[in-house]
Amino acid sequence: MRFLSLVRESLSTAWANKVPTALVALLVAIMCAATLATVGRTAAAEQQVADRLDAAGSRLLVVTDTRNGELITPAVVQQSRELSVTERAVGVQIPVDVVNKVVGAGGTRVPAWTIDGDLSEVLTLTAGRWPGPGEALVAEQAQQTLGMDDPVGAVQLASSTQVGDYSVVGSFSSKEPFGAYAAGLVIAADPGVPSDSLYVVVTDSTVASAAQSAVIGLVAPPEFDSISIQSPVALAELQAEVAADLGTFGRTLLLGVLGGGAFLVAIVVLADVLVRRKDLGRRRALGATRGAIIAMVMGRTLLPALLGAALGVGGGLWLASRLAAIPPWQFTAGTAILAVLAAVASAVLPALYAATRDPVRVLRTP
Repeated sequence: MRFLSLVRESLSTAWANKVPTALVALLVAIMCAATLATVGRTAAAEQQVADRLDAAGSRLLVVTDTRNGELITPAVVQQSRELSVTERAVGVQIPVDVVNKVVGAGGTRVPAWTIDGDLSEVLTLTAGRWPGPGEALVAEQAQQTLGMDDPVGAVQLASSTQVGDYSVVGSFSSKEPFGAYAAGLVIAADPGVPSDSLYVVVTDSTVASAAQSAVIGLVAPPEFDSISIQSPVALAELQAEVAADLGTFGRTLLLGVLGGGAFLVAIVVLADVLVRRKDLGRRRALGATRGAIIAMVMGRTLLPALLGAALGVGGGLWLASRLAAIPPWQFTAGTAILAVLAAVASAVLPALYAATRDPVRVLRTP
């Protein structure tokens, strides 16, 4: 039997036997909807946890020179930035308080951070130009606090023991995970001046441990207690544990839903085969091969399964949206495919039963 003839015959028998067709479609739809509403919520939660733990703030490695041993030199900052596991890296000095130079020592103080590295990796320029060594950019909030009408002018150190001033040449908005800089100014470091801390944003939380080892190797502290480390390694390990737990729970629930649905589909298909055994026997007596009978029964199951999967995905996504837990599209597509495959696979045994019956004996059955 040719393919098109087989498809046409499957369609006609599916349409003629509306009750089993509707039952198969309904069961597959329930499988998809139940999976998306339950296992889909687990997948959505796993994705949300991964996104939060993989945000820039959760991938930040901070190495601080606690003994002022000039360990974090511009060369170390540059080498850290060039690591394959590093997304961004800058050196940062301990912040100092500054005031508007026009106002003087009695002005409102704001913090200023001196940064060694590519400032475009830390902030976005919103007005003016990028600063040269010893020049500064001011955040909008700090500009208002300092009483500057425009992001130009100068600031001076608020300390009574230190003297220094910096020209303000523009304004900025900070990038994650450097949101704290929105409260003050950022000063471009002078060449060759070491930093107090090294801020490294790793490319992915899964490489946090390797990045930490590589960066510490570049800093090369004489003693380990001469540096302090704020590491994302613990968060990376937490992410792996949470993902494993959620994945195990989701797989168990998915197998339960698909297994139960497939069992019910097998019962429906077997009942349909038993009801139509004379029709199938006539086809065998007229020359239909066992393969054609198997293909017809499975095709007869596949067509309503496809319709049920479409309806079930629509209903499942609606339920998931009501629960505010939309699963990833890959999971949704995979659910539909697995539900259809489970339904077709459950029709294999009934199809084999129909194909191996003796047509003469079947036709003699009253």
